[in-house]
Amino acid sequence: MDTAYDVVIVGAGVAGALCACRIKEAKPQARVLLIDAGDNGIDDGQRAAFVDAYQVSASKNVPSPYAALPNNKDGFAPSSDGVGDPVAMNRYYVEAGPDLFKSGFQRMVGGSTWAWRGNSPRFLPSDFEMKSRFGVAVDWPLTYNDLEPFYAQAENELGVSGNHDEWTALTPRSTDFPMPGIVASYGDELMRAALATIDEIDEIPVTVVTTPQARNSQTYQGRQACQGNSSCIPVCPSGAKYDASIHVRRARDELDVEVRTGCTITRLIPRPGSASPTVVFRDWTTADRAEQQVNGTHVVLALNAIETPKLWLISGLDNRSDQVGRNLMDHLAEEVVGLFGQPVFPFRGPQSTLSIETFRDGDWRRTTGAFRMTIGNDGWGRFESPAAALDKLMWDPVGKKLKHYGDDLKDKLAERVTRMARIGYSTEQLPDPANRVTLSDQRDGLDVPRPKIAFKIDDYSKRALAYGHSVARRLWQHLEETAGAEEIEPLQPTLKYNGAGHPMGTTRMGTDRATSVVDADGRSHAHPSLWVVGNSVFPTGSTANPTLTLAALTLRTADRLAASL
Repeated sequence: MDTAYDVVIVGAGVAGALCACRIKEAKPQARVLLIDAGDNGIDDGQRAAFVDAYQVSASKNVPSPYAALPNNKDGFAPSSDGVGDPVAMNRYYVEAGPDLFKSGFQRMVGGSTWAWRGNSPRFLPSDFEMKSRFGVAVDWPLTYNDLEPFYAQAENELGVSGNHDEWTALTPRSTDFPMPGIVASYGDELMRAALATIDEIDEIPVTVVTTPQARNSQTYQGRQACQGNSSCIPVCPSGAKYDASIHVRRARDELDVEVRTGCTITRLIPRPGSASPTVVFRDWTTADRAEQQVNGTHVVLALNAIETPKLWLISGLDNRSDQVGRNLMDHLAEEVVGLFGQPVFPFRGPQSTLSIETFRDGDWRRTTGAFRMTIGNDGWGRFESPAAALDKLMWDPVGKKLKHYGDDLKDKLAERVTRMARIGYSTEQLPDPANRVTLSDQRDGLDVPRPKIAFKIDDYSKRALAYGHSVARRLWQHLEETAGAEEIEPLQPTLKYNGAGHPMGTTRMGTDRATSVVDADGRSHAHPSLWVVGNSVFPTGSTANPTLTLAALTLRTADRLAASL
């Protein structure tokens, strides 16, 4: 490609697509290229195909709607967001340990928002000031108040439903949510009523609130309201849940952004006399897959916390700070499950509509990570599926014979599955420079080095997992005493964890170029016309799902970039 652009944006997930739209809205004459490794469609027909694939798949996991995509072959694509399957992820990651990094992502147009749950809480004001308030980690180079107007704009862009009065004290708000909160399911209301009889745990109030979600509670921006299909992860059949294909379509069809797909970026080449590098890519949909090049006055890396540092290191870009790839974080998650005292009828409505946010902040964060808690509307979640429950009810592995079958089995299954409920907790993790992404000697199907991940769960996070389990177990014990709950497990903390699908860090922002990669605007300290958007710029990880915060940061960065054109 010989044509030069004003802006080349690498990655068409939520960060890249939002960035493209924002820049073109501010500067309609700007020539913007949005380029992505995925080659999937972004229309209703593609969504229908994903739903069909999911419905007939024997395994109802995250990859099942997307398994037939051509970029899931030959090692081009990594595992899928939230899989929690180290075997699948090791097909792409090269894990150096000592612990497994259990979160992946979607390499497709629209990114991981195809498969996310949609939860969109803001970070707390204290999350931006961990060093100042608690003496751990670092402070961000901006405050909650700096980002608050962009949070409001991001909520409008993504279409976030929520209840203002439940949230304004926790995260001060200048505007209402675009839509009222998603109505809680029948089972969620039973759980909320039962938990309302608890005043405090460890002098912390137990307050159940409606989780803000990028999911329509009413018709919004031409998209219908949620139909309650309960398959938000891995695919929303109706399109009521936001995914980044919305902004990719807007960029392409309304704002005249050029979109190229099926193009994997293999490296960036610094240009003599230019502040931005040349972008080198392979169009893997062609027969020869020859390298091609494109230039932009500005280049934006809108990948993620794995692929951004990988590309930076492959390219040999300036890393005098030695921070590129370091401080990889996730939200380590677990859950305590039980059978409620009466049917809650899970799987009707989104997979989670209610949460407990009061354990996200406290002076204990000096030594122990905080956590968010969710009330699951998806049975026992990853702990035990209805299929696993069916297997246990049917088969006696010791006697090697059927235990229940026919009408007896049907009754036993209905009695068990309809009472399944869970309380999950998702913990914060401090940035650790030893948790990092580097380059592996192993290469993928395009002869690009695969990312090598070193990862260790520190004591701060282990204490957070143990404390989260303690609180969840005490909540269930209250339900046992007051609502007839039973079969609560695990009763003891195991320090097992799931990945939340939230890779963060690795190109952190900061004021000092010796300890950070980009500034508060997302501009590279070393390469003034190279910008980074996405959750790789997070200095710390908070306890909140990162998508809304990365969207707010992206809008802020796009404004700064547009002003420089």
